[in-house]
Order: sequence, then C-alpha cells, then structure tokens
Amino acid sequence: MRLNCRLQRLATNYLCFFLLCLPISGVVNGAAADEASPDIEDLSINELMQMEVSSASRKSQTLSDTAAAAFIISQDDIRRSGVTSIPEALRLAPGIEVARINSSSWAITARGFNGRYANKLLVLMDGRTVYTPLFSGVFWDLQDTLMEDIERIEVIRGPGAVMWGANAVNGVINIITKKAKDTLGNLFAAGGGNQERGFAGYRHGGQVGDDGSYRVYAKTFEREAFVDTAGQRLHDDWRSVQAGFRIDNRLSSDHRYTVQGDVYRKNVGSTVTPLTVLPPFNTIYNVDDHADGANLLARWEGNLSDGSEVMLQGYYDCVNFVAPGLSDDQNMLDIDFQHRLHPSASHDLMWGANYRYIHSTTGNSSAIGFTPNSLGYHAGGVFVQDDITLIDDTLRLILGSKLEESRFGNTQVQPNARLLWTPADKHTVWASVSRASRTPSRGEAQANVALGGGPAGLPVPFDQVQVQVMAQPNPNLKAEKVFAAEIGYRTQWTSRFSTDLTAFSNQYSDLIMFRRGEPYSSALPAPMLLLINQPKVWYNATHDVTTRGIELSSDWQVFDWMRFIGNYSYLKMEIPLDPDNPDTAGLSPKHHGSLRWQMDLVERTKLDLTLRHVGRLASSSQSVPAYTTFDARLAYQPYSGMELSVVAQNLFSPQHLEFRDAPAVSLTDYSAQIPRSIYGKITLNY
Repeated sequence: MRLNCRLQRLATNYLCFFLLCLPISGVVNGAAADEASPDIEDLSINELMQMEVSSASRKSQTLSDTAAAAFIISQDDIRRSGVTSIPEALRLAPGIEVARINSSSWAITARGFNGRYANKLLVLMDGRTVYTPLFSGVFWDLQDTLMEDIERIEVIRGPGAVMWGANAVNGVINIITKKAKDTLGNLFAAGGGNQERGFAGYRHGGQVGDDGSYRVYAKTFEREAFVDTAGQRLHDDWRSVQAGFRIDNRLSSDHRYTVQGDVYRKNVGSTVTPLTVLPPFNTIYNVDDHADGANLLARWEGNLSDGSEVMLQGYYDCVNFVAPGLSDDQNMLDIDFQHRLHPSASHDLMWGANYRYIHSTTGNSSAIGFTPNSLGYHAGGVFVQDDITLIDDTLRLILGSKLEESRFGNTQVQPNARLLWTPADKHTVWASVSRASRTPSRGEAQANVALGGGPAGLPVPFDQVQVQVMAQPNPNLKAEKVFAAEIGYRTQWTSRFSTDLTAFSNQYSDLIMFRRGEPYSSALPAPMLLLINQPKVWYNATHDVTTRGIELSSDWQVFDWMRFIGNYSYLKMEIPLDPDNPDTAGLSPKHHGSLRWQMDLVERTKLDLTLRHVGRLASSSQSVPAYTTFDARLAYQPYSGMELSVVAQNLFSPQHLEFRDAPAVSLTDYSAQIPRSIYGKITLNY
C-alpha cells in the first residue's frame, strides 16, 4: 500500500518547463481567462447574500439560507486586498485568528487555542483534506495554488463534524478553485518587491470536446527572510515552485466528472535551536528544510433517475519533507461517497461514508522520535443528516450525526441539531447545538519530543549538570470533545447594507495537555557529568475549558464607487489555573478586527485600504503587544485584460511582532518581526 512520493520531483521540473514554454499567443476561443464569471464588485449586496455555500452542509445553498456562521472570501476580495498567500487571505474573515510567525509560518485557528501547531481547524482544498496526522494540523507553507484561480474561500466557524468528521472542532475552511470553463484563455502574473523578491504565474485554459474544459498552471516565488527582535536577519527565506491541472467534463447530461492535481517543491530556511543536550549540544545553526509533494483528485457527480444525487470522490496525496529534527514520507488515500435524496417534499436527506488509509515513515533524530517510525493505519465513518421543512419558507430543522472510527481516539459519535427561522424577507435567525471531537495525533500518541534543554545553572563544581525537558507519548489518550452552542442573526437592512452577527459558547472536555512527570537522572559522556531528565507526559485534562465570543461582519455599499467591509471578533476563555500549561489561554487575542475600504476612483483606477487591529497576547511565559497595521493597494487598467498594481503592507511601523515562537526552555528569543513591505505586480488576461 505504501507508494513512493519521490517520483514527483522529476515530474515537477518537466511539468513546470512545459507550462512555461507554452506559446503566449495560444488563445482558445479568444476568451479572456476570467471573463466567464462576474467580479464581485459588480454584484449588489442582495446578490452577495445569494452567493452559494457548500461547505456547511455538503450541498449548495445561499449564504442567507445557511444555518451556520458562514463567511465567503471571494476572488475579488483576494485580488483587491493584495495578499499573495492563502494564510494572508484568511485574515479577511471574522473569527479566524491569523498570526504570522516568520516568512513561511503562521499560527491559524478559529475561536481560540492558537499556535504554530493548532489542531482544531479543518482545512480543505476543493474537498481534499490538507492536514498532517503528525499533529492534526496544517503545514501552511505547503498549501498553495495560483491565487487568481481561487473562486472563493468558504469559512465556517463552529463545529462541522457531522459532515467532515473529527478535527472539524472549531471550524472548517474550504478553498474552492474555479471550474475549468471559467479559466479559458491565458493568464500571466508577475511581480516583486523588497519582501516579495519575485513571483510569477502562468495559466492556460481550453476546451475538451463540446462539454469539457481544462487548465494547466505553473507558479514560482521567492520571499525574503525576516529579522528577529534584535534586528538581526533570520534564516527563514522561502522558495517554491508548483504546477497543476484541472479537467471538467460531462459523460452525459446527468453525469459529470472532475480530475485535478498538483505537484510542488518547497525550500524553507530554518534556524535549528538547542532543544537537546546531546551533540551538537547548544550549537545554533541554519539549514534549509525541503518538501516535495503531489496530489491527484477525481470526483464524479450524477443525477439518478429517482431524482436523487450522488457523489463519489477519491484522492491520493503524498508529501516527503526533510528537516534536521524530523523527516516524514507520508502517503494518504481517501475515498468519499455521499447520496442526497428527497423522500418527501419536506425532507432533504443526505447520507454518506468515507474511508482513509494513511502510511507514514519518519526519520527520527535525538530531538523527535516516533515509535514505531513506520506506520500504516485506517480510519472511516458514516454520516446522515436530514433537512426538515417545518413551515414553508419560514422554519427548518436540521438533524444529523456522524459515527467515526480511528486508530487514535477510538469510536466517536458527533451529533448536531440546527434550527433556521426566516421571520421576514432578508432576515434570518439560526441556532445550533453540536458535539465534535478531535482525535489524538500520532505525535501525541507515539512521539518523544525534545522541548528544550541547557545547563542547570548550579554553582561549581556542579556547573556541568544539564537539564533536558522531553515530551513523552501516551497511547491511551482519549479524543478531545467540545459541546458547542451557537446563535446567529443575518440580515440585509437595505439594498446597500447587511450585517451578520454570531454568538457562541463552547465547553471543552478531555483536552490533551501536558502533565509533569517525575524527574530522573542519567550519566552523560564527557565532558558532561549528569543529565536531569524532566519529562512531560500528554494526558486528558480533568477540568473543562469554556470559551465564549461574538463575531460581527458588515458590508456597506455607500456609493456605487465606494464600499466598506468590517469585521470584529471578541473571545473570552475561561481556563482553570494550570502551572503545567500556562499558555493555553494566552495565545489568542481577546479582540481583533479589520476595516476594508474599496474605492473605484476614476475609470480603470481602484484604491483599496485595509486597517487591521489585533489585541495583545499575554500569558505567564510570553507576551505579544497589541498591534495595528495598515495596507494599501492601487491598481490601474491601461486597457482591458491588463492590470498594474502596487501593494504596500504594514505601513504603520517598520516592523512588528505578531506571535512569539520561542523554544519552551531556551532563553533565546527567535521570534520574527513582520516587516513593512511593498511590491508591484502586472496581470495579463488574454
């Protein structure tokens, strides 16, 4: 079952060469790449509320008809904000915490518990799960595509376990790319600046027969390293090359299929810190981490003769990364089936099943070691959900549950109940209660991880005593659980002004945390004399944690040429004092929000301003002050199909800190400062 991922290295080079050598003059049907779909700026507020959302319930429904805290980041939002990566685009959504750690790393979550290895947010790309079972989170530096090909990013805050399973605890993010028919023709985008050293992307789309379409793309970029708190240049520069394709076609009027895939190679600068007291002891050195990956997805959708709809999807995903502390060769096969039927006029019933096989082989080191280092295991589940109309066009009840089995965390039952009330046209009230689980990661169940080490600080003659802090695995961990209650009110006050308000309360139990073990000593080779081992063991906490919050978004089209989009989020975490886990509450801000101002100044000229504020992060061991940033984008279209733009980011200060990512024990601070940046870009559609 174990498949070799290294073959895609050669495929990456050849595919990128082929794509970049395509003749620029090759226009298919004379269609511009993005003319098939209207820009969001051409839509009214009413039309925006009718945009489709599919991630909340695995079926297309309008935003105003969704019984969940849903938000859509559109292609126009991405383009006009000037962001160049998926993590930065997520800042546009309310309730999503995005903190940049360095040039290539982010801490991203929803509704609390943020960190580099945040594990309570499920992320998908076109329905493909993009998480690593090593820590049940996301390597954000590996998630990329041509930004111009993203149709929308659906952000669902709150549990989504019924539809998507374990790890969809605090939310679901689905990055949805455009259909191939919407990317006919050619697109070329390139630019560079002081932090964005250089980037370029090319896409070509055409037709397959009478009903099918295809596209191929390639992109590359190189990003400058950041500086630390002392102003010294870090070794965290980031380089990437990626290519991919998509084919959409029809077998008949009732049956259609999609095949798509990507290959990539990433190189990320890294500073290796003294986490262990073994050779090379406290030596700090710089090195490049390497990652190669590929994925292939196929999806078939059909309408059956009885009026029901079926979907069968399968994907294969492989990644091989090599770093000084840990390397991993991971292969994942996932098969997903769903069936939607209508047993009566008042019932919209959906059920489905999924199966996943994961094989992972790690290269262990003195800092991180998995036992066993090679493991293949299965996971699967079934779900059912019924959307019941109680009063036509006024009241709906949605009931569902998912039963899931995994090697880690055993069997999980995750029910959900939602109520949607439409008391008047353009006014929606919804409420929900849910139970979701986060299964233990392989790292928590099977890995010894060095958290830090160094001299004990004892006087002579005991100055050679070393202390080592080591996280120890626990194969008997239970899954984390959350009971969530939400209520929301979504309304369109006028044709130009709408608001969306959500309040939530989450109660977490069996949270996986550290507990101090009994220290023990052992001898070390010369010149070391003695090692004091201070173990930390993963365990399920006996106390509950409660989080409460409010999320507000609003959209105001002041004039035809001026629009404001505002977001605000408030989070309160109630956590009992735990000396072993002092940072549980302090890595998420209590307040954060943004205000975007979009203006079409004169013909062919657009100005976009973004003001963003994030409250301070404070805990017993680290602190990050509150910060406010300001971004600006000026774009000019000399003629149809060509856009020139200049983007300036973080204008309020030369640099600022967003997240402190210091080692657990070492006194050295390697936190990166996020610098002021500016870049220019040219985009051609032809």
